[in-house]
Amino acid sequence: MTVVDGLEIGLVAAFTAVVVTILLTRRSVNRERRYRQMLGQLPMTSVLCFDRDLRVTLALGESFRTLDLDPMGKQVGELIPTAEDRDWYVDQYRAALSGEMRAFEYASPDSGRVYAIRLAPMHDGGSISGVIAVLDNITGRRELTAKAAERQVVLDLMNEAYVSTDAEGIVTGWNRAAETTFGWSAAEALGRQISDLIVPPEDVEELRGMLSRSWPGIPATGRFEIRTERHARDRDGRTFPIELAVTIAEVDGETAVHALMHDITARKAAEREMREHADEFAVLAAAVGELARSNVSSEARAAICRAAARMAGADAAALLEPDASGTGLRTTASVGVDLVGEMVQFTQAAASVRVFGSREPYFSEDVAADRSVRRAFFRGRDLVSVYWVPIVQEDDAVGVITIGWNSKVAAPTQRLERLMSLIAAEAGVAIERAALLDRLERMAHTDDLTGLINRRAWNLELEREVGRSRRTDDPLAVAMLDLDRFKTYNDRHGHQAGDRVLREAASAWRTVLRDTDLLARYGGEEFAVALPGCDLEQAGHLVRLREVTPAGQSCSAGLAVWDGVESADELLGRADEALYEAKQTGRDRTVIA
Repeated sequence: MTVVDGLEIGLVAAFTAVVVTILLTRRSVNRERRYRQMLGQLPMTSVLCFDRDLRVTLALGESFRTLDLDPMGKQVGELIPTAEDRDWYVDQYRAALSGEMRAFEYASPDSGRVYAIRLAPMHDGGSISGVIAVLDNITGRRELTAKAAERQVVLDLMNEAYVSTDAEGIVTGWNRAAETTFGWSAAEALGRQISDLIVPPEDVEELRGMLSRSWPGIPATGRFEIRTERHARDRDGRTFPIELAVTIAEVDGETAVHALMHDITARKAAEREMREHADEFAVLAAAVGELARSNVSSEARAAICRAAARMAGADAAALLEPDASGTGLRTTASVGVDLVGEMVQFTQAAASVRVFGSREPYFSEDVAADRSVRRAFFRGRDLVSVYWVPIVQEDDAVGVITIGWNSKVAAPTQRLERLMSLIAAEAGVAIERAALLDRLERMAHTDDLTGLINRRAWNLELEREVGRSRRTDDPLAVAMLDLDRFKTYNDRHGHQAGDRVLREAASAWRTVLRDTDLLARYGGEEFAVALPGCDLEQAGHLVRLREVTPAGQSCSAGLAVWDGVESADELLGRADEALYEAKQTGRDRTVIA
């Protein structure tokens, strides 16, 4: 138990002792009511008082009413439903009765809720008169902790340093790449001022000004609103240049500053070497700038190809990346030649596979005469000379850039090799950043439990569907669905079982709907469905949806068809009113608005 836990127990014990005295002596009804109201401000916290026989003498808080449990007069052993755990829990209370303070967690097998329980002895006139137990419902906190751990795994896989802070500049997020880049471990960095860790002293005031100006003004879109180059410092005080991308976004209900950074010392050194070649540097800067501005993965991949072709003065360029199947390399973008979707198996004798495996570039002056090149890949595409460059991140190959010329050219010069290696390095960063942005956007528009789009995404999609019907004059049906008596099911079987029903319902309904239909979790046990191209006669999907509802549950539905004039909100409102009527008239039915 930490010092903070001990202080909290002492404070609660002191407060409860006052409440106990008032309740036992009945000296002030108004004061009793006021203290009960004070505990009512802590809906997740409850308090139990036990006498020396470990029998409940006082119970305060909402948890007992929620659990439909009256603990008054019961001994602690009677409150523990599982016999195999009972002795252990009773021993904790006896330890508190002997003067010790104890803290542990308890998972209710009936409700699925998790409680943090803290015990402290209750003193009366210098002797121990009983035990005080403080129960905090931490079920929601546990779920958020698990989700945060899952997100941290994704962040730790990144090669870019990720750092997040609150509005005051206190560090709230720090991945492994940040540990490597700045020399501070996550344990050392979390909870400290960002200005004390990585900001050069001369830039501290500028950072504070940026936070104060940006926090209230930037919408929480998940897109990086600030892109710039700055200097940072590491644990040893070394100052070095970084590329910085910053946004303010909300994740799991908390708004924070999110920053991606990577050390560009090598790039800056190369830029210094190339300043004498002003034209060449201008081309490189333009290419890197285009990559840095690419926020969507498809844009980033196309920008890589354009930058490579421009840098090399080539007629075509393509980007190959490992296929999701893990069996080969697939072309994900190309310019000057149509290669997108083309696949090269790892088992084939192909130059791209060799370059990917060796992480060494390869040049072919004439692919038609080069036996080490898979010539069928280029047949009919008018390419003569081809240069393959690996994209490497942290010593691992993540792709291959292929550039080609329609006429024979000489082997690449050292200048071109250097420029292409820089483009390849920037390409790796651009691909990873775009993929991260895609993941952030999916997280903002997806319901974690069911995998369906959430209410925010539904509102956007419904606006688009209504706009499409307005343009094409096609019918559009919208339905609201609600699982019947779901709260009763939750209370009887527990929240985990309830979550399982929600996931199974979403999965079952998706198998019935068409690819063009839209299914969303609107909130709680409510779902929304859009059926483009369907009028009342064609909206028979709803009957099939109700038939496949899992776990013996039924559902009610309200259906409305767009009248050709109303807004998306008005259409959804009519469906919602029809759902209300279905619930009021017996449930397990569909009502048409």
